[in-house]
Amino acid sequence: MNRAQRFWYGFILLASLCMAPATAISAGDVWLPVLPADMALKDNPEQPGTHAMILYRESNVNSTQSSVSEYVRIKIFTQEGTKEGDVEIPFLKGNTDIKDIRGRTIQPGGKITNFDGKAFEKTIVKASGYKFLAKTFTLPDVHPGCIIEYKFREQGDPLFYRNESWVVSQELFTRDARFSVAPFAGRLALFYRQYGLPTGVAPQRQSDGSFVMEIHKIMGIREEQMMPPEASLQVRVEFFYVPADTPNQETDDHYWNRMGKKWSEELDAFVNKKGALAKDLSQTVSANDPPEARLQKIYSRVQKLRNLSMEDSKTEKEGKQEQLKPNMTVEDVLKHGYATGLQMNYTFVGLARAAGFTAAEVFVAPRNHNFFYPNMRDPDELRANIVWVRAGTKEYYLDPAASFFPFALLPWYETHTKGVRVTKEGAEILSIPPSATTDATIVRRASLQLDEDGLASGKLELEFTGQSAALWREEDRREDETGRKKAFEDKVKEWLPAGSSVDVVSVKNWEDNTLPIHVEVSAKIPNFGTPAGHRMLVAVSAFQDTRASAFRSQERVNPIYFSYPSEETDDVKLQSPAYKIETVPPAYKLGPGPISYEISTTSQGNSAEVKRHLVLDGMIYPVTSYPALRSFFSSVKSKDDAQVVFQHDQSTKNN
Repeated sequence: MNRAQRFWYGFILLASLCMAPATAISAGDVWLPVLPADMALKDNPEQPGTHAMILYRESNVNSTQSSVSEYVRIKIFTQEGTKEGDVEIPFLKGNTDIKDIRGRTIQPGGKITNFDGKAFEKTIVKASGYKFLAKTFTLPDVHPGCIIEYKFREQGDPLFYRNESWVVSQELFTRDARFSVAPFAGRLALFYRQYGLPTGVAPQRQSDGSFVMEIHKIMGIREEQMMPPEASLQVRVEFFYVPADTPNQETDDHYWNRMGKKWSEELDAFVNKKGALAKDLSQTVSANDPPEARLQKIYSRVQKLRNLSMEDSKTEKEGKQEQLKPNMTVEDVLKHGYATGLQMNYTFVGLARAAGFTAAEVFVAPRNHNFFYPNMRDPDELRANIVWVRAGTKEYYLDPAASFFPFALLPWYETHTKGVRVTKEGAEILSIPPSATTDATIVRRASLQLDEDGLASGKLELEFTGQSAALWREEDRREDETGRKKAFEDKVKEWLPAGSSVDVVSVKNWEDNTLPIHVEVSAKIPNFGTPAGHRMLVAVSAFQDTRASAFRSQERVNPIYFSYPSEETDDVKLQSPAYKIETVPPAYKLGPGPISYEISTTSQGNSAEVKRHLVLDGMIYPVTSYPALRSFFSSVKSKDDAQVVFQHDQSTKNN
């Protein structure tokens, strides 16, 4: 299971330290002086043409208090840049909260307007598709030429949560920044690992054990559709404590073997309840079951457990009211009927071993958040876990804790990634294989009738399998039937031309993750046909390719990242009683290769049938591949927009 986290930090300009003390800025309404040169800035001299830039930023981490104090000052250059006045501060509800928000806007003439203090919780969806909960607020009177600044405190519970990391790069260019971290008093020595810091820049250890770092001219991370996880692009520093018994001059292999043995011991201690496992197994599988059938039954058994990791965080009061007893062993899990995601996968390992299989836990880097670099020796990169099982000569990678994913289907972010398989002997670094295109399919069928005004109406049938179905179930697990229908309605409207009306008639197989999700839709598409004298011109594809928007720009900064291999199949039937088919576009095929596309149209009388197939097999492409990918999707759009020409029956007779 995966629990992605993301943090944003703010810092200040060091050049102004000659005018202000070199101490942390207070959480109150005390602000740094505004330099006249900054007020007069018309553009970013390091990156001309940008809409805004971060002038100063500061982040002060206090581990003992589990808090991070932030300060951000931004110069606005253009009207587009005024959107920076809409501030979004991500946080993990239940673990942290955002406190002491202050802000103000400074106009070129010197007028200052203070923020009134009203902030709201909102789910934000970025262009990359990433979603997060944020405290949001809008600074007042933001115009080109002004400076905005704000500060806040991210507060966690010192008993349960701490955030000891610096995220240096942000969406905007950062001119100057200062970081500090104060470790737990009396704890072990604090160390760090860094990702992407410029040569000559490093955290400096202070006499009290804290660290301070100054940094300048950090390029921003441009938000683009289909980009790799932001954490993989960030310049950042992460801090950690080294236990006193850590061996000196340890190699990477020795480190991971030591960690693997430790994790293996924890797993073995949890599942070392042979009696409880044997009893449960006797009620789950039959001695005559083939190996894969036994694994499937064990998988299904574990997925029937209440998955606590998929539930919303509870308040302290709610936790006391429910009074869930802790699971210390697999016997507790089987008795209580609930478990965390990790405990569910441990339980599967225990049952599989009891059934005679070789099974082990595998910790992997979820690639929707980050990648795994063994040389960094960072266990936090392995924030997802799955199970490896061998049955005869066949190996399986499974995730029973992924409640909406059927047997043998891993969540996409746990495929095509690296991880560590743990054993009594240590750890083996391995690569999880990618999924197949057939593991994520969408089939769209449409039967549409065209009237003389160009209105197309009829029935759509949609079928989602594999990743496509599992992700729907996971994303909308809290929705009732009405909410699910609304979600599918919104998706179909994205596919159809603007102005289309959609009514989701039914959603079938929602509760059974082994079956495709089947959706029936009634739709009306106005102006789908364009009258031209005695003829009607109709686009061959009723469904628009929503990926095309990612390739509109001529330039690209980030690599192109398709989350997982997939296939898309369309079968659209068009009929018009008042018209007959005059011409249809020729068949077209683009491929073969990791990405391929084909479309063909056949006709008979007043009916046409369009068959379309799009396959995306590759996942990550360098920026140098962008022109070719842009050309590919441009061709797809062009062929999807090709026209079927209908001719009015009366016109046909006259001819």
